[in-house]
Amino acid sequence: MRRTRAAHAALVLARVLLAASPAYIHPDEFFQAPEIAAGDILGVDVLRTWEFAPLAPVRSIAPIYLYAGTPLALLRAAGWLLQRLGGWRLELTPWRLVCVSRAFMAVASLAVDACLVRAVRRLNPGARMQATMLLLASSHCLAVLCCHTFANAFAAIVLAACLDLLSLIEARCVRRAAGSVALPCAALGAALALGAFTHLTFGAFALPLGVAAAAMLARYARRGLLAVAGGGAAAALGLMAADRLYYGSSTPTVLNNLRYNSSRSNLAAHGIHPWYMHLAVSLPVLFGPLALLAAAKAWCWARAPASWSRTSYLSAAAAGSVVVGLAALSAVPHQEPRFLIPALPGLVLCTWRWHRLALARFWYLWVAFNVILAVAFGVVHQAGVVPVLGYVSSTSVLPAVDCRSVPSDPAHAVCTAATGSTHASTAAGTDPPRVRTRVLFVSTYMAPRHLLAQPVAPDALQARVELHDLVGMDDGEIRREIGRSVHVSCSLLRQSNGSELVVRQTRPGRFERTLVVLPASTDMARIEPPDAAAGYELVPLYSYRPHVDFDDIAAVLRHPWQRARLGVFAVCANAPS
Repeated sequence: MRRTRAAHAALVLARVLLAASPAYIHPDEFFQAPEIAAGDILGVDVLRTWEFAPLAPVRSIAPIYLYAGTPLALLRAAGWLLQRLGGWRLELTPWRLVCVSRAFMAVASLAVDACLVRAVRRLNPGARMQATMLLLASSHCLAVLCCHTFANAFAAIVLAACLDLLSLIEARCVRRAAGSVALPCAALGAALALGAFTHLTFGAFALPLGVAAAAMLARYARRGLLAVAGGGAAAALGLMAADRLYYGSSTPTVLNNLRYNSSRSNLAAHGIHPWYMHLAVSLPVLFGPLALLAAAKAWCWARAPASWSRTSYLSAAAAGSVVVGLAALSAVPHQEPRFLIPALPGLVLCTWRWHRLALARFWYLWVAFNVILAVAFGVVHQAGVVPVLGYVSSTSVLPAVDCRSVPSDPAHAVCTAATGSTHASTAAGTDPPRVRTRVLFVSTYMAPRHLLAQPVAPDALQARVELHDLVGMDDGEIRREIGRSVHVSCSLLRQSNGSELVVRQTRPGRFERTLVVLPASTDMARIEPPDAAAGYELVPLYSYRPHVDFDDIAAVLRHPWQRARLGVFAVCANAPS
């Protein structure tokens, strides 16, 4: 038992460490929650996607504030407290913003461990859960995906809480354990409503729980049905009221989301997949041997009708959650593996009696599978985007700058961070210089704007950054976009040091430069013009490794040390542009 606790503690520590990694799994982990919460709570410049359009929003704001806004509010409170106590200023760096959000999700994900183990032990006193604890804690789905700010991850946490509440209701109704069912029934209704407003797919996984609870309560405690309905209705009304106050729209976000995802033409913009995508790809990638174990358990259960009558409501709900969720999501033409994250609690509860035997026989396979996937998605995948934003933020997001014209080339200037809080020219009554750095991201995921922590007011900073994602452009369009940008002198750029910004004057007191962010796995010949003397050059300024784009995995595997990195390049020209 002591060794099990030590191993479980080590796995929890690994989960926290993976949460601190800059790996970037999918843009939705930023743009569907932290980007919006940061704009509202921290007052920074953000990009609001179409999902938050006031006329027809499809994302409910209360769950976003709950799992993405809470850590940012705590960070803001910590900054205020440090300023009050000692005059210290808490810098909002990209790494700090990412770590705070993911650390909160890592702590919240521990609820999955606690809820599932408690649910089993409540109905099976004396059950040996050591193998289940280790299997669950070592799953990369929980240790990596559930620690990123996905709505699907929060939905999995809510679903685990619902299963825990269902086991409590069953213990008090069927097993005649002490206590009233009214409070857990109301809590179950509220949790189901919260999950439904968190992500549209939650309903498919939660439907069997609602059916099981209704069947059980109708037989043993009919008043509990009113408590479930009351708790769900109260929570749903509260969530809709929050959306009404935030967006000003009277149509529930859940209906807007359902209407949007019911259109095949809308889903085509995100990608159309075959119906078997989840079964053939998503399940193996997310759960690996656990999915095979669940399939074997289902086969054995189907061949033993005598055991059906002994199946608990909790087990039936867990199995139904996986089956109905998988079937419903497979019927939707747009499919992504993370949509199946809420299947984890059901899979674990369905197979918990077999975990000890399975780990004894297939422990090395389980460990190898999860280590490989944890490293792939939790360490290296698109891992350079956040550090690159850190570099850009530290060099190009400045409250005040000093700019000196280059005597040999008056069209250029060299700017550095001003030592004082304001530029010297401000005291003299002149307009301070303004420096703009345009950053073009090529062949990477979208860069979250909130990580730069730039105030919304354009004059709050003398040096600002504009991020541009060249997504969907072919090579010719990318070259034309870079060619139209501001080019600085290559000779001046190579003579400068790392703390200086070589910029080009666009008008009096206004300066600009252009950076390109590019993975090393991309062929530079695709981006640079055929004739560098007549066009532009890309001068490297910074790089970060490891950074792997799975679309270019073949190039990375051929030369991993050289290609598994993300670089920042300055655009310059030998001739005036």
